[in-house]
Amino acid sequence: MTVQADRLAFTDLDDPLMFTDPFPRYAELRRSAPVSRVRAPLATGMRAKGYMLTRYDDVLAMHADPRLSSDVMRNDRIGRLRWLIPKPIRLLTETMATKDDPEHQRLRRLVHKAFTPKLVAGLTDDITGIARELIEQLAQAGEVDLVSDFAVPFPLTVIARLLGVKDHELEEFHHLCLKLTESSAKGTRGLIGMISAAAKLTAFFERLAEARRDDPDDGLISQLVRTTDGSDKLTDREAIAMMFLLLLAGHDTTSNLIGNSIVALLDHPDQLARLRAQPELIDDGVEELLRFTAPVAVGAPRVALEDLEFSGTRIPKGSRVFGMLISANRDESVFPDADELDLSRSPNKHLAFASGNHYCLGHHLARLEGRIAITQLLQRFDHLELTVPRNSLRLRPIVQLRGLESLPMRLR
Repeated sequence: MTVQADRLAFTDLDDPLMFTDPFPRYAELRRSAPVSRVRAPLATGMRAKGYMLTRYDDVLAMHADPRLSSDVMRNDRIGRLRWLIPKPIRLLTETMATKDDPEHQRLRRLVHKAFTPKLVAGLTDDITGIARELIEQLAQAGEVDLVSDFAVPFPLTVIARLLGVKDHELEEFHHLCLKLTESSAKGTRGLIGMISAAAKLTAFFERLAEARRDDPDDGLISQLVRTTDGSDKLTDREAIAMMFLLLLAGHDTTSNLIGNSIVALLDHPDQLARLRAQPELIDDGVEELLRFTAPVAVGAPRVALEDLEFSGTRIPKGSRVFGMLISANRDESVFPDADELDLSRSPNKHLAFASGNHYCLGHHLARLEGRIAITQLLQRFDHLELTVPRNSLRLRPIVQLRGLESLPMRLR
């Protein structure tokens, strides 16, 4: 029997319970209402209504279904009001992540020629050096905020190195990036700051692109502005949009992964002890921490191009559809003892980086950063301790992501 989705109750993604302890709620939804209605806040102050999928198989199918469009700005009612979006941040909505085929495949093919696994692997020593330098600063301080003192600056510095940002450009880059990400976390209250930061970052990236075109180096910016596929190449606007995508997707995901992982290991001292005793577990361990801690909680929304059905529930044409990665990765039908952290879990086909055509292009970088960050922290410090009560830790108020605002710790 097909259920009419418009008869279902709404879940508000910004409900405080969906931040503090969402897992029992998602487990209940997977059992009794795997497709349900949802309201999600937008940075513009609007609230997007749609439907969320909570089961693993449905989210996997969603990612492979060409009847679901990633081009929300073209295909749904709110998206078509793109003229409401301030011009400086409109570019953030025009990345490869918001395109459908064949345009998506065209952009992905060109970007993949520049942003290769080989390029990332070649940065391993640099990334390790960045981690060690920041960790030595932590050691000098003793008591730190692991988020602001390490989890945030670490991936930001890596991205700067990857892009080819020069030392004399680094301070400006860090300032603008932090202003953009911090403003986006404040919703409508941060919109003015977000507009300002996006405009300045666009100008910054335009200067870098022009400079690297005339004087190329080994950085990703040089690769993006020079890469060709036959007669095809990225326009300047497309290259800059890719820089924004790398910044926004790559920075927050890794930052959240690091902070969330340390808390998860402290919550599971047996697993922390295993990892210290068997450092070779780090590869499988990072995969499990990606699954368990959900650094990205909600996948990029899609729009139904026709009436669809998931788990016996009809979703009408034109609806936004959200794949709840945070729920899919706790689906008991796929992951035995899904609410348990098991650093040796295998197989572990989690959806932390989504799946299908839009599988995260930067997954190899995020995995490498996670492995290096956790390994270096555990090698340098024998003792990791919270300096505040566990229940006082707060998540950033961003429904798409799951990451800590701060993580006060004592390290020795």
